[in-house]
This record gives sequence, C-alpha cells and structure tokens, in this order.
Amino acid sequence: MERFSILEAINTAIETEKLGIEFYGKLADYSKNKELKDFFRWLRGEEARHLVKYTKLKSEYEKRERPLDLGEEAQALLRALAEAEIFKPTGWDFERVPEMDVKEAMKKAIEFEKQTLLFFYSLWDSVEKEHEDILREIILEERNHIIKLRQMLAKV
Repeated sequence: MERFSILEAINTAIETEKLGIEFYGKLADYSKNKELKDFFRWLRGEEARHLVKYTKLKSEYEKRERPLDLGEEAQALLRALAEAEIFKPTGWDFERVPEMDVKEAMKKAIEFEKQTLLFFYSLWDSVEKEHEDILREIILEERNHIIKLRQMLAKV
C-alpha cells in the first residue's frame, strides 16, 4: 500500500475543518433555538480552533519534511476529496439548512462528525508509523465532537 504522507493527512484535516466551519456556521445562522444556536457556534469555534492547530502543525512538519507544493488545483482536489468522503454519505445539502428541524440538524451534525472520524481512521494504516500520534490526536478531537453532539441531541 502506498504511504500517505503526514502532510497530506494534515492538509486533508485542514480542508475538513474548513468544511466544518461552514457546516456549523450555517446551522448556527438558521437555528431559532438560542441554546442550539450557541451550541453550533461553539462547534464552529471548535472547528476554527482545530484549523489553527492543524495549520501550525503543518508548518512544523513542513520544516521537518519535504514541503508539499499545494497550489490552488491541489487544494481544490483535497477539498473535493473531503467533501466526497464526508458529506456524500451523510446526504448533507447546505441548501436544506433553513428547512431542517432541530433533531434533523443534530442528526446531520452527528453524521458529519462520524464520517469525519471514519475518514481519519481510514488513514491509520497509510500514515508513517512515527506520525500516528498526530493522527490519534485528530481522531480524539473528532470523537469528542460526537460525544458532545449526542449529549445535546438527548437534551433536545
């Protein structure tokens, strides 16, 4: 099996976080319930925090490894891969956000996080062994989102 560079994994994580920011931002914008609106804003903030963290991580690894030359085309490809891996299985459609009820939105959010988690688990055997700790950290962050979402759904 061809190895997946840690930089490729980090770049994919960065694109995934950008999608999450957009996803939770739209849910926050259209939520009528204040508690839910605040919760989706918190999740958007979590995704933004992860984006900053992964961007710094990318910078650190670019100093250690041969940097990837990611032009606009490559970035678009990574985003398309992330969208295909994460959003298509969930049946997610940004245009439907305004018409979703609270429970449907929460279930879509859980599916988004599950697909994100599954995507990163699928990279496990492809990343160099010495970088598994980074991937483990990403996975733990995503698992925490699922836990928080399930707790919120139980309250709704």
